[in-house]
Amino acid sequence: YDDAWWFSKGLAKVKKDDKWGFIDKTGKVVIPLIYDNTGDFSEGLAEVSKNGKWGFVDKTGKVVVPLIYDDAYDFNNGEAEVRVDDERFYIDKEGRFLRYAD
Repeated sequence: YDDAWWFSKGLAKVKKDDKWGFIDKTGKVVIPLIYDNTGDFSEGLAEVSKNGKWGFVDKTGKVVVPLIYDDAYDFNNGEAEVRVDDERFYIDKEGRFLRYAD
């Protein structure tokens, strides 16, 4: 790998050929290295980006919140702040709108 981060919640993000994904502690690729960027897992989900858009995947690599946001942040207490254009708001773990950010 060209870059590797520490293990968190059993997975580590790794980079090869400018693409990010996640491996488990045995070195097996759990989430394919197809993303332009990734965050860390929080509350079972990690933010990932592709082609300038962000969304969230679970620990199996399943996209649970579509990659439609201009920016996305970690989940905390069941909600994550996201941004589309100049609007910032919170979503739940299914991607449903909760409220606008202050």
